[in-house]
Amino acid sequence: MMNPMQFMQMIKNGGNPKQIIMNMMRQQAGSNPAMNNALQMMEKGDNSGLENLARNLCKERNINPDEAFNQIKEQFGMK
Repeated sequence: MMNPMQFMQMIKNGGNPKQIIMNMMRQQAGSNPAMNNALQMMEKGDNSGLENLARNLCKERNINPDEAFNQIKEQFGMK
């Protein structure tokens, strides 16, 4: 995992922040098929696919996706 100073240096040297973060996420995902699928959908802009994936993961874990979404929004100060 890169520290914030390394991240800022990469951006300062002309790196694309989105691509830097995607590469970091790919490293973290390793061989996790669900995470790799989500990363591919993010790159393609497939928001409905990401939402379906999130809802399916919630369903597998007996989590109400709408309640989870509302909790996340509250944590980020969104209404």
